[in-house]
Amino acid sequence: MTNASDGSAGVAVVITTYNHARFLNDAIESVLAQSSPADEIIVVDDGSTDHPERVTDRHRAVRLVRQPRAGLAAARNTGWRAAESEFVVFLDADDCLKRDAIDTNTTRLLAHPEAAFSYGAYVNVHMDVNRTGGRVFHAADDGFADFLRGNPIGMHATVMYRRSAVAAAGGFADGLPACEDYDLYLRIVRGHDIVHGDEILAEYRHHGANMSRDSAMMLESALGVLRSRRDDARSAGLLPAYRDGVAAWKRHYAGLWVSAVASAVRSREFDMVLARQGVSLVWMAPITVTRSALARLAARFTARTTARIP
Repeated sequence: MTNASDGSAGVAVVITTYNHARFLNDAIESVLAQSSPADEIIVVDDGSTDHPERVTDRHRAVRLVRQPRAGLAAARNTGWRAAESEFVVFLDADDCLKRDAIDTNTTRLLAHPEAAFSYGAYVNVHMDVNRTGGRVFHAADDGFADFLRGNPIGMHATVMYRRSAVAAAGGFADGLPACEDYDLYLRIVRGHDIVHGDEILAEYRHHGANMSRDSAMMLESALGVLRSRRDDARSAGLLPAYRDGVAAWKRHYAGLWVSAVASAVRSREFDMVLARQGVSLVWMAPITVTRSALARLAARFTARTTARIP
């Protein structure tokens, strides 16, 4: 591993946190435990009130950068701009890297100097029930077209960027409430090569405070990001892929909401938050939400009918 302090390419891990101090130590420890160590570990506190400095002060290798509350995209921009290393990884405070994450992505990028970033697989960790899912990986072999159809990466911490590529793309869009990673991928892959592999590089930890649980907000953000690239899709002759992406995002978040409603009904915990999400989703994707709900009901009816057959 090279060292950023001597002016050569190194690796910076930027950990962003907003009131996630209870998770932060695990994230830092996952970076410190890497088989190939990071040259910089930068924690960006985005206006937290839960004193992340009490965690970072335990680790001499960690640099804490603080800013008034500005959102995740702005916090990530603060992080990469504060780094000196050529390679950069963005890790949310409630997620963790696997032991060989840095070594795997660094090796790929050094072998492919034309690539703007490298990514790999991840596993979902459901913290409320202490359950870990299987490998999640989608190969983006068709470049820009694959990203128009959806987000093949899924989890941002599996990505290692060339810092120069992030800078050339203008960094993350500060005004986006979500999907800022997807927006950056689309802007980068429009004109650059990327590399990937199916090694598990990170743990995506699910808990009650995940932003991605707000299906309506996530769908609005994803569609907004995708629509901002419509002209690029047209000029590349990829409008069919673009349309596939619009439909896929609607199916994805409508399905998540319908599943959340079913779970809430079973546990008798349906509330106005889910109701408001539903109103927004129906406004954005009325046909898709209806189809998702009907498919869920049909599957439940079929399961009950089958169970009654002797």
